[in-house]
Amino acid sequence: MKLEDVRPADCHARAQRLLVEVALIRDEMGRSEDARPVPEITDARPRDVYFEALASWTKADRLGSEIGVRSARFEHAPPALKDLRPGHVIQVIDAVLAQVDAIKQRLQITERVPEPAVDASRKPSDVLATLIRVNRELSRALERPFTPGDVYRTVALAASYAARLGGHVEPAPFERRRKPTHCYERLAACHAALAKAIAKRGETAMASRGTPADVVPGDVYDLASLVLGEISFLHSITPNAAPVHPFEPVVSGHRLPSHVDQLARTLEAQLATIG
Repeated sequence: MKLEDVRPADCHARAQRLLVEVALIRDEMGRSEDARPVPEITDARPRDVYFEALASWTKADRLGSEIGVRSARFEHAPPALKDLRPGHVIQVIDAVLAQVDAIKQRLQITERVPEPAVDASRKPSDVLATLIRVNRELSRALERPFTPGDVYRTVALAASYAARLGGHVEPAPFERRRKPTHCYERLAACHAALAKAIAKRGETAMASRGTPADVVPGDVYDLASLVLGEISFLHSITPNAAPVHPFEPVVSGHRLPSHVDQLARTLEAQLATIG
């Protein structure tokens, strides 16, 4: 199938197959299913699905490295965010599937998963919801789960984009004993602010409602990936926005949820100045 012929329904069928493949790995590793409901999602765009698929790739890549599978990065150059289409999304899903297949071989999992029939009514929001479930199952399979440090790096990059858009503020005060739930709620507020800013510029942005129970850093990472996708899109449609260099931000050291919460509150203040 040509890239331009791929529809959201094709991505949904492929993502459903990926979900079952990942569940086989999670079962083989003796981990329980993540049965929490997915947040309610409306008006997702291909760019949202693309960034969630990239998060899936990152988690599958880490899982592969944990069990000794060589990383096989996909070779497709990312398009301009405004030009993202379902075909670009399915390229990333296929890259995740290739890594998952290598993991299955390493674990000697022989079951093959057929791709379900394409349901033409499926939309990007359905694909995104499926990939959120994929990411949760991958998180369950990891020996080294995602940490606040992983989240911090993603939010720091989002803050760099905000600074290029004119969001210059003092860092939010540090608050002790923050938990992943606090970080998730602050990033959800950032995501909502970005949706308003994107809508003001005449573009459609997705909406999400609902905070999962028992939030873990892997959940916060998934949401941070969506925030990064939206602010990079906002940057791309803003005339004369200064570029963000690929080597920034340089972030190192151990991070607590409190550090992520502080940075997310700073990002929220940056977005308030951008409007």
